Amino acid sequence: MACGVLVGAAAVAFSAPDPGLLRAGRGTVRFEVTVRDGWTPVAFGWRSRVRVHEVTVGGQPVRHPRELSMTVGSAEGMAELPRPGARVSGLGELRFLEGPPIRRPVLNVKSPQLLRQVRASGGLDGARDAGVAALWAAADVNPQRIRAAALAAALTLGRRESLSEGEVSALRSAGLAHLLAVSGLHVGLVAGLVWFGLRLGGVRPGLARWVVLVVVGLFALAAGMAPPVRRAATGAVVYLAARQLGRPLEALPTVWGVVALLALLEPHVLVEPGFQLSAGVTLALIRWTQPLARHLPLPEGLAVFLAVPVVAQGAALPLVGAHFGSAAPLAVLSNLVAAPLAVVLVAASVAALAAALAWSSLASPLLDLITVAQRLLAGMAAITEAAARSFPPPPQWLAVFFLALGFLALTRVRRASMAAGLVVLLAVGWVAAGGGGPAGEAEVRLLPVREGMAMLLRGGGSNVLIDAGRHPQEALRGLAVLRVRKLDALVLTHADEDHVGGAEAILRRLPVGALVLPRAAHDEPSLAPLRRLARRRAVRESWVEAGQGVRLGSLRADVIWPPPGTSLRGNDASLVLRVTMAGATVLVTGDLERLGEGRLVASRAPLGAQVLQVPHHGSRTSSTPAFLAAVSPRVALVPTGERPRWSYPNPDVAARLRAMPALLLAQRDGHHCLWWSGGDAAWVGARQPVRVHLAPRRAP
Repeated sequence: MACGVLVGAAAVAFSAPDPGLLRAGRGTVRFEVTVRDGWTPVAFGWRSRVRVHEVTVGGQPVRHPRELSMTVGSAEGMAELPRPGARVSGLGELRFLEGPPIRRPVLNVKSPQLLRQVRASGGLDGARDAGVAALWAAADVNPQRIRAAALAAALTLGRRESLSEGEVSALRSAGLAHLLAVSGLHVGLVAGLVWFGLRLGGVRPGLARWVVLVVVGLFALAAGMAPPVRRAATGAVVYLAARQLGRPLEALPTVWGVVALLALLEPHVLVEPGFQLSAGVTLALIRWTQPLARHLPLPEGLAVFLAVPVVAQGAALPLVGAHFGSAAPLAVLSNLVAAPLAVVLVAASVAALAAALAWSSLASPLLDLITVAQRLLAGMAAITEAAARSFPPPPQWLAVFFLALGFLALTRVRRASMAAGLVVLLAVGWVAAGGGGPAGEAEVRLLPVREGMAMLLRGGGSNVLIDAGRHPQEALRGLAVLRVRKLDALVLTHADEDHVGGAEAILRRLPVGALVLPRAAHDEPSLAPLRRLARRRAVRESWVEAGQGVRLGSLRADVIWPPPGTSLRGNDASLVLRVTMAGATVLVTGDLERLGEGRLVASRAPLGAQVLQVPHHGSRTSSTPAFLAAVSPRVALVPTGERPRWSYPNPDVAARLRAMPALLLAQRDGHHCLWWSGGDAAWVGARQPVRVHLAPRRAP
């Protein structure tokens, strides 16, 4: 085992990216890839896993990973994208993500127009696509069977594109997402079902092992040989071959050796959440299931049955929390109930796929069985998700400490039990610890989203979030860092993706008192899923327009735009609020642009405010001189996002604000927080907080 650990450490230390690949990441590359999976929606388009055949820069080939995620920007549906199994060439960019240099890059393609099909779907990937089509044909037009077919395709073929994001998110929050990702659990279930079926039929153990070995290989091929399946199937084949040769392996050193070998061959897996979870949970189950079961005052079989989810959830808690910002206290109970359901779902899904390929009508009763299990699973996930708590991202020193303790806990050193207990206790304590309030009586804080706006107002014991950024989890993680566990209101100024993209995650994971929206956006189709989710979560909807006052917890806001019956749409119909907090006034403007600003000034609405959220991220299409003169702010807070695609704020806008004079605080420059106690002075968050005079200027 020590040798395996040293090999793994060497893999981390000596796995710097290829310089050629780094050069490729800075410009356009030509590539040829085979699409492996279905397309799933992401913030800017669609994403799939691809097998890479060639990457060139300036006609020169460069070394590349065997597999990558490819993102294609597209506002249209999946119809214009290449089907799974198709071989395509095109132009794109290798984008390196933040973090350790061993992370795999992502292949970005701006448009499907930059892709050219070299070969149609065929081979194994084409066969997988045919399996998905057979399941859809068996489902016909029955909505319940269609959902069951989508789940069967995910469990057997690794094709998750037809699962709703809400269903996946709910299972993730409930600690049950591992049921959807084809991995060691599914390989083990298939192997176990085949083994017990053969043994019940009187097949000798030697022959049964060979059959199981073949079935595991076929299942891994059908599932697309994704990395988790590949790793699990390899481990199962090694184990079965050793047993067949009369050389049984000791489980813990063997798994550590496999982990170290994978780290040596594919160093990038060390920073992937899926690998960390599968390796960590597997090692924990091997190391601690039997010791825990021996201490339970229960019959042996029942003790092991209870010990498995307890150990698995204890090992997964810090990893899931660190990567996904969630902790589910009821996950142990939900996994106890889900264990028999998983057996039913996997067995029925495999059988449904086989039946659908043979004769579609044979698959219908199996899809009905999957539907029943699916409903039970959804109900259990809803209960567990409701009790989920946010897991604030730990600081780097604490993450390293967790890692060191976890490593010790998965070995046979004398203090392993103490390390294991300490990991769990620290993780639970970290989740349960309370958070501090605002630095003053009132606070305005821009949450760390990459793009768009997510602005938190805190005062009078209330927490109000204005918009939620573009990417699904970023605003939620920003709230978790501050240990904000409930919102009095979630206000959405308009329906643009960079303002509402993170709203669904917040509605799912946090108690929210009210969802406040402009009445002008009532018919926006993009808001319909959020409204349905709000109703399911018993969140009150509040549609507002100019002339109304609205209570946001203990805060009061005046709605001054858009007016009733306006014909304006989009940015110019953004919700504008004038919020009074601890003696100072904040003007929230969303993405208001020149036309809306002009009409708002002409309406003679009260616009004066000490703090201005600069409209439209500081774009050149907003912040006209007349509008800024009407507001006359002392502080101008620009929600650029931390890594905006455009150069915000525009230099002309910045110059107009500074000439007023107003203190310009742009998020991209690291300025994200302002607080005050009373309306005379505020403090700007920095290493050394800076005092700003807020009182209105006196006339000369």
